[in-house]
Amino acid sequence: MLRKIVVEKLYLFLIILAIGLWSALNMLQMEQDGLAGSDDSLLLKLLLGVIFVLVSGYLLVNYKYVHMGWMGRVLCVLSVYMAIARMAVLPPTVGALSYIYQPMRDVVVVLFFLFTSTLAAKSDELKDFFATWIIVGMLIIAYFFLQNWRFMNAIDEAHMGTAYWILFLMPILLHTPHKWLRYAGLILVGAILFASFKRGGILAFGCGLLAYLFVKEILIGRKFTKLIFFVIAIMALAIVFIVVDNALDNLFTERFMNIKDDGGSGRDQVWATTWRMIQQSEFEHLLFGHGHNSVLTNSPLRLSAHNDFLECIYDFGLFGSLFYFMLHISLIRQIFRNIRLRNPEAAIMAFTYSFFLILSLMSHVLIYPWLAFMGLSWGMGCAGERKALSV
Repeated sequence: MLRKIVVEKLYLFLIILAIGLWSALNMLQMEQDGLAGSDDSLLLKLLLGVIFVLVSGYLLVNYKYVHMGWMGRVLCVLSVYMAIARMAVLPPTVGALSYIYQPMRDVVVVLFFLFTSTLAAKSDELKDFFATWIIVGMLIIAYFFLQNWRFMNAIDEAHMGTAYWILFLMPILLHTPHKWLRYAGLILVGAILFASFKRGGILAFGCGLLAYLFVKEILIGRKFTKLIFFVIAIMALAIVFIVVDNALDNLFTERFMNIKDDGGSGRDQVWATTWRMIQQSEFEHLLFGHGHNSVLTNSPLRLSAHNDFLECIYDFGLFGSLFYFMLHISLIRQIFRNIRLRNPEAAIMAFTYSFFLILSLMSHVLIYPWLAFMGLSWGMGCAGERKALSV
């Protein structure tokens, strides 16, 4: 029995390592190309294939613990629809391999969801092991990010949104029983986001922490002591930031203001342009969409919508958007259900959904591969809810 647990933990560690390397290479490509997957390298394709084989193998061996649930079904339908929309815009010159690989980039979200929900349902020990050692993947990403930040001068030229990779792994680490590791992960994520100068990321991270502490205080029954201390700490850091920034002749403020994450156009202009494109769409496209990432292709600004709700309506139509809205509703209901159950998972769900919503409103999650990490977090949350209901 002990030998079986050791072998399973080694297998899980291989999955974590593969996820970390796949993320880091995706991040490097995003720095260079501006959009993940624009022309994926052979190594990236091989790594995603390895992840599919490893995770699928784990699910087959532990098939009796596999459970999809309502939210899993919604996520599955949305992912399949996105995969079809991705294939619809593939140029006719691509090879047959692309019609296999491209859908995998969307379906991997469901695969990750099933993986962590199965893992958490099978054993708390294995769930804690995976959640604890996910820090390895985070450190790999942090290393590649800092190397890129240092040598490529990415602050001025590239897309520092790749720092979001490490943010999307944080909900997994929050499941670890080691409090010091959770704090270390939060500090690491905050430092990387600050180094990226991504205003949306910093706002999403801050709102996620507020939601996490708020729900945690509700579950414990305290009078929001930690939340008050957190707000005071943020105010103190803001004062320190202003003092240091003034001493450096507004160096940080200028960098925040000059980040070219929307090509020089204000988000209001980008959103207004996307909305006009939606209104001018033919009825067929309004229903079923124009295809994956079509806002970037068709917009006169040559920019994506910088809003997942608008992007979803244009790319996937009203039909595809229905499943996206259903996903949001499922996540919100899940948070409130777990609060009523007094399930500790509710605080992590609140953290995850808060930054997911903020980034969906201000930037993108759907069209980037870090959506897969949402599947990891949502799977653990669903498994935790099932256990709370069975008690």
